[in-house]
Amino acid sequence: MDPINNKMNEGIIVLLIDDSDVDNFINKAIVSKEECVSQIIVKNSGLDALAFLNIIVDQPESYPDFIFLDIRMPGMTGFEFLEEYMKLPEGITNHPKIYILSSSMDSLDNEKGANYSVVKGHLTKPLAHHNLTDLLLADS
Repeated sequence: MDPINNKMNEGIIVLLIDDSDVDNFINKAIVSKEECVSQIIVKNSGLDALAFLNIIVDQPESYPDFIFLDIRMPGMTGFEFLEEYMKLPEGITNHPKIYILSSSMDSLDNEKGANYSVVKGHLTKPLAHHNLTDLLLADS
């Protein structure tokens, strides 16, 4: 079976992690326009996202396919989230494609993100700047 067509039939699950309600609203609206996306989960902090991932750790069908992660958040930065995320069981950490999503143009953020094998890339906010259809289907 063709994995891309199969994923389109099942639908892609996206997890947005950002402390900004405005950014979450905008990014959710952008992602919701993608026909291949069946579910969008929004968490306002790295801690909330980790709690959610721990709840679904034994439910592979519920794993997000993509995580768009803000790196500059109070309480727990995106990089601190990644450190804790890497402690989760391998089954869940091997599944989602994680993209750092930031308004920061700091090249050090790109370099730091590249140190995490689970991070597939760095995208600038908002997601409207990117061709999501190509990104979601090419990496599915």
